[in-house]
This record gives sequence, structure tokens and C-alpha cells, in this order.
Amino acid sequence: MSRATRSSPSKGTDVAKALPPERMPRALAAITAWRTAPDAPVSCPVCGALGLTVIDQSARPYAEWYQLSCTACGLQDMVNIPLGPPVAGGLD
Repeated sequence: MSRATRSSPSKGTDVAKALPPERMPRALAAITAWRTAPDAPVSCPVCGALGLTVIDQSARPYAEWYQLSCTACGLQDMVNIPLGPPVAGGLD
């Protein structure tokens, strides 16, 4: 199984809050909740406030990328979920 990672926010004049590594399980649960019901409010994995914004910026079939943003706590981060390599010969 692939291991999810997070990317660091770009460094600039605005200071964005990054996802703490210990919150990754909550972030993955938030992404799953969003994928299950995209119109339902999702809790932030950092502060717990409803209204987490999740944007799918995936490059399938190679990886899933999700932009997570929370206006309540300032979270701005990308979560990367690597996918396995394509299977030769397909699923025949």
C-alpha cells in the first residue's frame, strides 16, 4: 500500500500553516469524507472546524494530490497519495 505524504507550502511573504505530520490520519479521513460526499461540510484535520476546502489536483494514474485549506486556522497544504505503477497487460 502506498504511503501518503504532504508537501511543504511554498515559502513567500505569506505564512501558510502546514499540516502537522501527526494529523495525517485525520487529513486522510477528511479527504475520504469529502470524496464520499463532496457537498457536505468537512472538518479540518488541524482545528476541527467545519468548512475545510478540499481541491483534487491529482495526476492520475500516478498520484493523487489534494489541496487542503481552512480559513479558521489558516491551514494551507498539499497532501500527496502515491499510486502504484500501472499493471502491465491490464486486468484481463
